[in-house]
Amino acid sequence: MIGSPGPRFWWASLALLLSLSACFIVRRVSVVEVSRTADSVQVRTPVKAHLVDGSTVVYTDGVLVAGGRLTGAGTRYDLTLRAPTPSAELSLDSVVALESFRTSTDAGATVALSTLATVGTTFAVSLAAVAIFGSCPTFYADSAGTPVLEAEGFSYSIAPLFESRDVDRLRAQPGPDDTLRLEVRNEAFETHYINHLELLEARHRAGEFIVPDPQGHPVAATGSAPLRWARDRAGRDVRDLLAEADGRVYATAPGVLARVSAADLEDAIELRFEAPGGAAVQGDSLALILRLRNSLLNTVLLYDLMLGDPGARSIDWQGRDLSRLGPALALDTWYSSRMGLRVDVRQGASWVPVDRVRDTGPLAWKDVTVPLPRGAGREVRVRLRFPADNWRIDRVALASSIRRPELRAIRLAHVIALGGAAEPDAYASLRAPDSKYLETRPGQAFIAGWDVGPVAEGTERTFFLAAQGYYIEWVRRGWIVSARDTTTFRPGDAALLRALERWRQVQDTLEQRFYATRVPVR
Repeated sequence: MIGSPGPRFWWASLALLLSLSACFIVRRVSVVEVSRTADSVQVRTPVKAHLVDGSTVVYTDGVLVAGGRLTGAGTRYDLTLRAPTPSAELSLDSVVALESFRTSTDAGATVALSTLATVGTTFAVSLAAVAIFGSCPTFYADSAGTPVLEAEGFSYSIAPLFESRDVDRLRAQPGPDDTLRLEVRNEAFETHYINHLELLEARHRAGEFIVPDPQGHPVAATGSAPLRWARDRAGRDVRDLLAEADGRVYATAPGVLARVSAADLEDAIELRFEAPGGAAVQGDSLALILRLRNSLLNTVLLYDLMLGDPGARSIDWQGRDLSRLGPALALDTWYSSRMGLRVDVRQGASWVPVDRVRDTGPLAWKDVTVPLPRGAGREVRVRLRFPADNWRIDRVALASSIRRPELRAIRLAHVIALGGAAEPDAYASLRAPDSKYLETRPGQAFIAGWDVGPVAEGTERTFFLAAQGYYIEWVRRGWIVSARDTTTFRPGDAALLRALERWRQVQDTLEQRFYATRVPVR
């Protein structure tokens, strides 16, 4: 859910320790839909109430949620965020969502996309009660008129302090004009803050497969060692599921998921490959290649446990608590220690940890490689460990040789609206990783383009998207209605166990509902 903190996290942490209020330069947003059955909650975070008619009411001093109403000193703006009028009280029936934000910020640090997605907004109102789709910015390439999902950016950067940079391998190629274009969408009930979009190009030899490692550094891999053996904790032979990227994917055995407990939350797969070239030689030149994506277990953890159970209290948790070093560090420390996918290698009589693959999101397949040390013997043994049913794995392979290819960073060339109009402010916000962010709302989309130039004859190239930013999740009305906790989320294995138990109950229907509730962008 939360990626490992990047430089922005540690910069902000230092600033927090020095008590410098200027460390937060971008408005923070969290959204909650509230129901008239919710208990009385005094939200102290500044709040925006988004209404069914498209208008917005801003409560800079927070708001009381009680008796089926919002009560506070508010200012109402129309769909274009103009024509302010006073508003002291609202019926919850008129509210789609609440959005917490910081008022003591540099207003120029965040630029909103100028094109209002009015059609998408209309659909969003009708989806508000049931929408559960969410996965930060989604990136699509055009394939003969059909949009093809290429990547999802910084999927688990759920607050400004967790801002991260994701690197995803693209299959997209430039058009006849040597420009590579991606459509960037906000298809969820989230506010996205995109800091930087960059393209990386690796020129390489034929036969090399270029894929990022867990730290986002591309690796050129060649050769393939046979997968001789693959068994999971249930004792199943899963070699056929993992041998090819064919859509037949690995998921945790139902019996393993049914038996999870506070003392045993994990699944595991042991892999055995024939050592390339027979007896191994010295040197770190092997690499495990994975094609995978998350299940919706993480979605249950975020939606139900972090946001849903606390109800309206989640507004202050998102807008206030996660801007503080202590709570943010506690959440990140627990999440990093428990979630993701760990890779171990067998050395002698022991399993030795090698690396950890961060959670990647439930939408786009992600290719990632984990460099491995060579050992003695004619067999390479690898173990994958992860929370039960947290992953869908399409393929595993062992490359016999790796190298670090030369990379070319390509700066963004243009940003245009779907209708073809240039977006110069958005373009300026995305060209560099700095204090300026592009803010997008549900139903908004734009086209990002890079001039990649021609490729020399006889040379192959692979492109990677580097996307940096964070997002704030909206909390839906149903979560407030079913609120169970009188406190905000507490990270720990007890919360993960509760998420696993709920995921086990809803997994048969949740995926269908999840993918059916995208917010349309056209």
